Amino acid sequence: MADTRGAFIGSGKIYLADIETPEKLIFIGNCSALSYEPDVEDMVLPDYTTPGGGTDSSVSRITAMNIAYTAHHFNKANIARALRAKVSDVPGGNAVDEPHTAYHGALVKTKFPKPSAVVVKNQAGDVTYLLDEDYIISDAGIEVLEAGSIPDESQITVSYSYPAHADIQGMTASNRKFRQVFVGLNEARSGKPMIVDVHRISHSPATLGLIGSDYGAMEFSGKAEKDPTKIGTDVSQFLYVQDVD
Repeated sequence: MADTRGAFIGSGKIYLADIETPEKLIFIGNCSALSYEPDVEDMVLPDYTTPGGGTDSSVSRITAMNIAYTAHHFNKANIARALRAKVSDVPGGNAVDEPHTAYHGALVKTKFPKPSAVVVKNQAGDVTYLLDEDYIISDAGIEVLEAGSIPDESQITVSYSYPAHADIQGMTASNRKFRQVFVGLNEARSGKPMIVDVHRISHSPATLGLIGSDYGAMEFSGKAEKDPTKIGTDVSQFLYVQDVD
């Protein structure tokens, strides 16, 4: 049967699962790039029989399969993977008399983000400072105004309410292994499916670009590792592709 496959214009979805739960494949969001690139080691036997040299024999060996993808959805799982972080969900609540040191013209970062219903007092609690005269509210806490009545380098307390949020603690998690499944479509062949299943990836951290004039991106990379549970004649222990006719 003739192979009618030809040009390829790819799009699709990337799913990842922790290697401990390989069936729990979670869609990671919009990605603009995905590539699989082998590292090759060339072994060359020079031709020593003639003065002109040349090659008598050569062998190329694949030493690793590199995987790279660009993610654009800054969800907590992607950020945690980029920073090798542990994530916890923090419910909304209230902070009462949280102690801080105030400096003129400086940010006082509260423990929890996006404070509302803010009350700022001196350490003794007998003076209440005024919003927009002594301080302004920031998404990260309060900013002390230089012209206000809060003394420089003074001890204050901040009471406030805060919303539910994700707490992502960077560089607290060890290197994790993942299964990756790409469910792709070839637009050059009327959307014919192409599925790639990588059994086991050793994942590297990613660059987290947070300021720019374009949409943010996280550049992820990793290497396919051997999965010894995949056995059988002509069965890859690394990855396989299903390309639909």
